[in-house]
Amino acid sequence: MEWKDQSDKSRRGFLKSTVLSGLGLATGRIRTLAAPLNSARNPLELVKDGKSTYSICLSETASPSEKHAAEELQRFLAEMSGARLPIVSDAENPQGDLVLVGNSKLAEQLSPKIPLARLGPEGFVLRTAAQRLAIVGGAQRGTLYGVYSFLNQLGCRWYTREVSVIPHQPTIAVAPLDELHKPAFEYREPYFTEAWDKDWAARNRVNGSFMALDESTGGKFIYFPFVHTFYSILPPDKYFAEHPEYYALVDGQRRSERAQLCLTNPNVLALTIQTVLEWIDQHPEASIYSVSQNDWDGPCECEKCVAVEREEGGAHSGPILRFVNAVAAEVGKRHPEKLIDTLAYWYSEPPPLHARPLPNVRIRLCPIGVCEAHAYETCKHDAYFMNHLRAWSKITNQLYVWHYVTNFAHYLLPFPDFDELAANIPMYEKNGVVGVFLEGDFAEGGGGENAELRSYVMARLLWNPRENVDNIINEFMAAYYGKAARPMRAYFDLLHRQVRAAPQGKGNHIWIYTSPGATYLSDDFLAQAAKLLKDAETAATDDATKARVGKARLSVDYVKLMHAKSFEVRAGSYAPANLEQLKARFGSLMSAVRSYGITQLHEGVPLKVDEENFRKRMRPYDVVTLRNRALRVDVAPELSGRIIRMVDLKSGSDALHRPDPGERAYPDAGGLTLAVYSDYFADQAYEAEWESAPPTGTAELRLTGTFANGLQARRVLALVKDEPVLHTETTLENRGDAALDVAVQSQCVVGSKSIGRAVISFHQQDGKAVEQKLIEPGQEPTGSKVYDGLERPNGEWRFANPGVNEGVFNRFPKSQVSRCFVQWEGKSEPAVTLGLWSAKRSLAPGETLILEADYGILRETT
Repeated sequence: MEWKDQSDKSRRGFLKSTVLSGLGLATGRIRTLAAPLNSARNPLELVKDGKSTYSICLSETASPSEKHAAEELQRFLAEMSGARLPIVSDAENPQGDLVLVGNSKLAEQLSPKIPLARLGPEGFVLRTAAQRLAIVGGAQRGTLYGVYSFLNQLGCRWYTREVSVIPHQPTIAVAPLDELHKPAFEYREPYFTEAWDKDWAARNRVNGSFMALDESTGGKFIYFPFVHTFYSILPPDKYFAEHPEYYALVDGQRRSERAQLCLTNPNVLALTIQTVLEWIDQHPEASIYSVSQNDWDGPCECEKCVAVEREEGGAHSGPILRFVNAVAAEVGKRHPEKLIDTLAYWYSEPPPLHARPLPNVRIRLCPIGVCEAHAYETCKHDAYFMNHLRAWSKITNQLYVWHYVTNFAHYLLPFPDFDELAANIPMYEKNGVVGVFLEGDFAEGGGGENAELRSYVMARLLWNPRENVDNIINEFMAAYYGKAARPMRAYFDLLHRQVRAAPQGKGNHIWIYTSPGATYLSDDFLAQAAKLLKDAETAATDDATKARVGKARLSVDYVKLMHAKSFEVRAGSYAPANLEQLKARFGSLMSAVRSYGITQLHEGVPLKVDEENFRKRMRPYDVVTLRNRALRVDVAPELSGRIIRMVDLKSGSDALHRPDPGERAYPDAGGLTLAVYSDYFADQAYEAEWESAPPTGTAELRLTGTFANGLQARRVLALVKDEPVLHTETTLENRGDAALDVAVQSQCVVGSKSIGRAVISFHQQDGKAVEQKLIEPGQEPTGSKVYDGLERPNGEWRFANPGVNEGVFNRFPKSQVSRCFVQWEGKSEPAVTLGLWSAKRSLAPGETLILEADYGILRETT
């Protein structure tokens, strides 16, 4: 065998046990057509002892990809055997021993005939007949894929752009063949930077929009635009001023920021059809055009849109699908070959009751809230998604899935999802899905955790979901890590045991925004992982392999660094345990990251932003402590006036959520805070700098927040005598020269060991008692709810967690509070946020607004 970009030939022994002894057909839907015409006792000898009597025959009208297929076959047979088969045209009427590549005059003479109509653009037939081998497929990509499939059967592998395995075989004999192959999915896109290379993508038979595929490889499945297109269709800066009615009505107001379109407005439909037709004229190369919701919430609440939702069983997807169907119907009249795409995503994930996608519409269903450690069919946290998938599958046979395969908040975080992939890609096929987009780390330079291995495994499964993933992983590691393959496989298995169900593992769950402090990334795991990675570094015998092991080690180093960032209160200061050592470790990690060409550690955030944030935030902060006989409260004034701990002195427990050091704004995160916004739906709060007056005792603290726009907030924090209660009072004053829109928010993030039994309870304005269980069986363990109008709590509400005897109450003057909201997170770090909003008002110069709130410990929650 030949290892490309490898000097370590000792890989040979490991590969023999993982590749050569059990080569499977890396193909999707396989059909045996008939008994081969040549006897199995007489295999075709394409090459014998480095010489060949065969020529490769192409049609004189061969497509660019068929010509490339012939060249690739010629190239790799020569690399394997030393024999370079000449390429001839069927116009020359060649005779004798031939490999027929693509449909040609000679291929058409085969009996039985090649069923080209069944093959589509990507299917192919492998057939031996007399002394000829036929590799014939769809002219777009089918023949090319047939060549790669044939070479794959001979042992050729293309694991990464740099690492391939081409076996050395002076004699190449082909057993009788008569097979038809088609991919399991029409659209196949592993969305990692490492998967975009033209040759890698073609040789692994993926056809995604972002891959560098061109005419020579049969093109690709091209989107234009790719996703989240509502504001590309109707840009707010072009239309909103004169036509606010084109945009979503949210909370009684037409909005252009972080909202959607009004999908029942006929002018919106007409403009959308016009825009899509222009896209088709400007980008005729595209196969599919996306008409899809923006990447946030804010669906329209106007009377007509809400009426459509009611008709569609309350599903937000109802207005979307009706709108997209109307667009597709008009587009189809002029361009019947073009497809229209939309999303079933976030708020629109559940399907509508009555609307059905037209034949030229593709739905991309996005399981953004699922646990990514386990098979969706068996994980309790994923039951809600399986209900959505099955329901969509009943109403369309054209369903796509947008699957997530990395931690988007931490690209380097160990992400043990290979068992999940092995289970769920076949599950998608079983449920009628016809296209799969797998979103990973797509930043320039790539570098996401296990990106190369994950891309390769996904490519294989997208073609044939029945492949043995364990064998694929062994093959890859043998070629990629050489002598270090065994400890690297041991590390891989250790990581996956953290999430596998008992008794095979510890049964932890992971999500796409899991924090580095998650249970599965325990100190014990990190210690074992570090030892195995050290063993792999020792076993590696060449620089390329050492570099690959070093890149894998970044994941463990990153988690350790995040753990070391944890702040603690010590002697009136809030800081990490060893700040100077932390700074040195951070610098070393960033140097290592850059050495691998990595440009982002978090989606959309350049490394320089991480470095600036680290320099700005990683420092000691002064802490003021308030204390009475029942409660201790720690305040970090410089961190947005944040209360970082509220400790019940009877139990010793902290009622507030301790934020993970991996959170983006850490340490300015979690706890109990006050913020001022321009609106209930504003994305960003007004920026302020907070400072404290010198404390006059241990029971009260006064803070002042100064805002750049002229606002000033005066905040009093006071402990109620001998009770586990903190009273807060904020007076917001406009000291500027112009009126400002303001809404004051007070929120408390409550920590919890688990919220499986947690409830929110209160009495509404009309006295009706409400008790809301946060986590419902079969639903995603996260959510939010706003209470306003008559539903608003009548001056007090409570969070109680009877299962672990935790609870907090929040009291407030009901005349000062316009609405309340609760958010809950039951995934890797359980937490519940209780939030209050003042009335929204325009605050004239000199005017003030007051918001008071008490926060206390519930001593009995059973």
